[in-house]
Amino acid sequence: MNPLRINETSDTPEVNLDQTRGRFEFYGKSMPEDPNEFFTPIINWLKEYITKPNKETVLIFKMDYFNTASSKKILEILSVLLEIHKKKQTVIVNWHYRSNDDDMKETGETFSEIIHIPFRITPY
Repeated sequence: MNPLRINETSDTPEVNLDQTRGRFEFYGKSMPEDPNEFFTPIINWLKEYITKPNKETVLIFKMDYFNTASSKKILEILSVLLEIHKKKQTVIVNWHYRSNDDDMKETGETFSEIIHIPFRITPY
């Protein structure tokens, strides 16, 4: 599978999805004008990935901010990965938040309760 790399902009996060290197990363802010346009290639890539996933899938979120529309798309991403978890394969979400950002911490906790994938919620 070809890697998917999206460079960070003022409105969208940096995204690195690379099956060969085992990198599945989201960094920055997410408030795209058209969330469907931004997230559709990511979700499609992950849907292809889950047909032949790595033995272990570790997703890294180090987001400073995301709006409500992005939140829904992140939940959709996590729902796609839940399919791997249901097949008894390892999926871990490393959810990083600024140590003074209780909202981002709580969002990670909420997502982990909704999706039922193991989360490691870590301040930085």
